[in-house]
Amino acid sequence: YVEAIRCSPDFGSPYNNLGFELPDGGKAHLHDGRVLDKKQLFIEAVRCNPENSKAYSSLGCSLRARETVQLDDGRVMDKKQLYMEAIRCDRSDSLSYMNLGCELATGETIHLHDRRALDTKQLFVEAIRCDCNYSLAYINLALELA
Repeated sequence: YVEAIRCSPDFGSPYNNLGFELPDGGKAHLHDGRVLDKKQLFIEAVRCNPENSKAYSSLGCSLRARETVQLDDGRVMDKKQLYMEAIRCDRSDSLSYMNLGCELATGETIHLHDRRALDTKQLFVEAIRCDCNYSLAYINLALELA
């Protein structure tokens, strides 16, 4: 991935993929001298392609509870906002629906960019609608209904 970034520094996928490959606390040493951690790699993926749902979702997964991150465009976002942005970019992103559902407090409803108001159960149902083989979404829905 480092070589792919050297060849095409404005192509986001290698940054995202490299972020997944790094162990927690790991750093990537790029050919241009930058040393980036997971979050920084995911931010670079977003910078390269602001419509890449996977980059927003990856960045959301890299944050701790109540942590925020500032993107290159100046936006400051938390986990929920990043998952919502991923869904805005790709309404079939089952992982982001699932992760967003896991972030909501009991009884909380969230308004997506398309103006739909969804609670945790509805987010898990959306994840299943997007990927009917997503077993973890079924498990989380069952736990929510219990």
